[in-house]
Formats: sequence, C-alpha cells, structure tokens
Amino acid sequence: MTEDDVVRIVRSYIEGLFPGVCPRCGLRFDSLRDYLEGTTHLSAPVLYDDISGEIPAEPIGPMSLANCPCGTTFTIGSKGIPPAQLVELLAWAKSESSRRSIGVRELLRHSRDRIDEQVLDTFSADGRSDHGILRSGTLGR
Repeated sequence: MTEDDVVRIVRSYIEGLFPGVCPRCGLRFDSLRDYLEGTTHLSAPVLYDDISGEIPAEPIGPMSLANCPCGTTFTIGSKGIPPAQLVELLAWAKSESSRRSIGVRELLRHSRDRIDEQVLDTFSADGRSDHGILRSGTLGR
C-alpha cells in the first residue's frame, strides 16, 4: 500500500459521509468541500488505538475533529471502514511513520492535509488554500 492508496481510500470513505447538517445551527454541508470550507480543523487527527505492538483486530481508528462556526465540534471517525481494511491502513501508518521517523499523529495530519488539498484544489500565491492549509511538501522524506 502506498500513501496515494491511503489518501484515495480515506478520501472516498469521508466523501461518502456527506451531506451533513450541524445539529445546533442547521448549517448544511452538501460535500466534503463544503465541510472543509465551513469548518476549522482542531489539531491533528487522534488515534486512540495502541499500534506500538500488534494492531487490534477491531480498531477504533483515527478521528479528526473540526469546529462549525457556531462552535459545535464535529468528529469524522473511521466507524464505517471495514475492520480488515482499517487494520491494513493502520499497519501502513505504523510502518510509514517508523520509516519517516515521525509520530503517527503527524503522519495522520499529513494524510488529512493531502486530502484537504485535493478536495479544495485552490491555492493562493503564499501556498495556502482558501481554507488556510499550508501546501504540504514531502513530510519526513
């Protein structure tokens, strides 16, 4: 599995979670692009699974948090990814983060940023998207 495979798999999964509506203010997100343009990421994605040893057979998987303009926090989790595929993705993350000598959360952030870049696909001259995300280089390589 390559980083491009991971980005493709995860992006496809996340895009399938939309449309969505904020339960507090009613703001509607018809697509992942709408969601990225209308929310603000909170830190790096979180991984509660311990993958330092063997990867759990039924992992929780990563979660990414973002705030709606009204203050509601959204969670995009991995609940709908089949467990066998999620194990494969986490095995890649474990191996790749070790190979790059970075933490898993840093790798998850990099992957999320690549997905955001693909979805938003609009950058200004300073290398920032209209969502405020810096264009990623080759992390840890």
